[in-house]
Amino acid sequence: MNKIGLFVVLSFWASMVVANSTENHATQSLEMWEPKEVRVDGESLIIISKERRITDQIYRAMIVSGLCMGTIPRPSSLDGISEVRVLNQFGRQGYVFKGGKGECDEINNMPANKTEMYVLGRTHMHTNQ
Repeated sequence: MNKIGLFVVLSFWASMVVANSTENHATQSLEMWEPKEVRVDGESLIIISKERRITDQIYRAMIVSGLCMGTIPRPSSLDGISEVRVLNQFGRQGYVFKGGKGECDEINNMPANKTEMYVLGRTHMHTNQ
């Protein structure tokens, strides 16, 4: 019984360490946008911006020039992430990028003139649930 309890505690602790690492790496990658909050919820990376409204230009810049470029020096920074939510300061408006490390690797290896269509093809509007 003690081994099972120890395993559960260690599993929980390991998931917290990975989430904190992802949050820290994302915060560093997005430093120039000064996000109010960066957190991991399951497989979602949630970024609460300081902006009242998230435009598609802000969103694309945060994904391409922030998060994805941030994976070049820190390749494991988006491990376990399957979507990125970029939301306004109220967490009510924004965009969702369906992707993580693999999609960022693709973005980092494609010509700059192709990234906009690639990102928009994997994007949908955020809706409150």
